[in-house]
Amino acid sequence: MKTFLFAWNPKKWNWTTLEQSIDQIEQTGRATEKWSVISHKKIQPGDRAFLMRLGEEPKGIMAAGFVSTPPFLSKHWSGEDKLVNRVMIDFEAILNPAKEPLLNIDILNQGNLAKVNWTPQSSGIEINPEVTDELEAVWFDFLTTQEIRHNPFKETEKDEQKVYTEGTPNQVLVTKYERNPFARKTCIQHFGLSCSVCEFDFEKKYGELGNGFIHVHHLKQVANIGKEYKIDPIKDLRPVCPNCHAMIHKRKEPYTIEEMKEKMNKASR
Repeated sequence: MKTFLFAWNPKKWNWTTLEQSIDQIEQTGRATEKWSVISHKKIQPGDRAFLMRLGEEPKGIMAAGFVSTPPFLSKHWSGEDKLVNRVMIDFEAILNPAKEPLLNIDILNQGNLAKVNWTPQSSGIEINPEVTDELEAVWFDFLTTQEIRHNPFKETEKDEQKVYTEGTPNQVLVTKYERNPFARKTCIQHFGLSCSVCEFDFEKKYGELGNGFIHVHHLKQVANIGKEYKIDPIKDLRPVCPNCHAMIHKRKEPYTIEEMKEKMNKASR
């Protein structure tokens, strides 16, 4: 997975549907937007996308998500009679600079991140792979510690209600951490890729096809999380296989890892 930096300059284009996009993320977990990309020969679906606000203060990263389509030609945003390369991006987080803080350039110009040109002239340039882990860590820390209205990593009673009134497994809260590269990578680096319940390893069973595949389960429950809660990927997350994950969420208050192990032991006797 490569990581790309996209740019938005409000002096050139007025994002009139910004609040609607943020509300859509709150309701569905994502908002899909079309964005121009200069690195159209490199970018692929599944690549990571960060959006930088430029042109006027405040400047900084205001959104992140994943590329969802191959590049395609589309009419220029200015209305000019020319075509530009674009991709669709599924944003998982968008911040409104008029209402909440951005990950500002002063922070981005510290440490190894200072090696990146955070004020590019083009949109959709590849970020040096050497700094992407640090960028993900800084972005994750920023989202989980700042006052952000629709924070993708802050659980709410609304989220819990939305999931369980449908009678489905708790996929909404899980997906937020499952898709975040920093949280997922940190959890797996510590615990490995075997299921914490049944110890199933997808690579051992399916070879290369199963390499790197595992779900990530969030241990803490909504009712036990305070407003100042900050997630710790090692303390709060565990790798689990899809089967065990589904069984964990068979009741409103999910089973613990220990309870699931006990059930498996009883069933095998």
